[in-house]
Amino acid sequence: MSPDASPAARPLPISVVMLARDAADTIERSLRSLEDFAEVLVYDNGSTDATPAIASRFANVRVVKGHFDGFGPTRNRAAAAAAHDWILNIDSDEWLTTELRASLRSAPLSDPRVIHTFIRRNLMFGHVPRSIYGWELIHRLYHRGEVGWEGGVHEGIVMLDGSALRTHKLRGELWHDPYRSVGHLFQKRWYYAQPHLRDRLKPQHPALASLRALWRFLRCYVIQIGFVDGWRGLVISVADAYGTFLKYSWAYAEKQKTHEPR
Repeated sequence: MSPDASPAARPLPISVVMLARDAADTIERSLRSLEDFAEVLVYDNGSTDATPAIASRFANVRVVKGHFDGFGPTRNRAAAAAAHDWILNIDSDEWLTTELRASLRSAPLSDPRVIHTFIRRNLMFGHVPRSIYGWELIHRLYHRGEVGWEGGVHEGIVMLDGSALRTHKLRGELWHDPYRSVGHLFQKRWYYAQPHLRDRLKPQHPALASLRALWRFLRCYVIQIGFVDGWRGLVISVADAYGTFLKYSWAYAEKQKTHEPR
């Protein structure tokens, strides 16, 4: 599972762009898997731990500090500061396998309108889920002149001219270890529910938000067979339900405050 981190003779003409905040526990493993690349731009958005210091130890890493105003806008801003037009977007809790690095080295980069995809394997508290949570196909290598991101949370990649996506699948996998603990999982759900990151969300009364949360739990645990992952599947399903309730009811409460007399 752990990638071979030995650097290649010729760095890849691709800029890796990584958003990071308080990622001292995971960023070193991620950066070691990126030593083949000519540039890794770490966009630090408010770390209070050793994240910037760890990143600065790597010769191909450039640390840029800035603010966070949602994943889509922040990813675009970080990509604009990179040296190369081809952007590989990697998070600070992800790392490349040797096979994926080889695929990236031979990836056809002649057409800037093609987005390169690959499989991401997700760990859940040290375990690879058997349910839908275990893997996904992600869009991560793109040309910034043709492609960008939109959305504050659960952002998506889009063509800048609004046309349909054209993709090419690479061999190899990206590994992802997003949660240090159960508490960290729920902390992330709380953070991503903040109203200023959900400007397109329609606020809903807590009673309706509760029904949405119940449906979210049933969808995750039953329809998406989270139950096959034992206690881990139960925890992630409850966390998703919690996040659903929180984002809708929090937005509702904030909207009510603007209409109440002072």
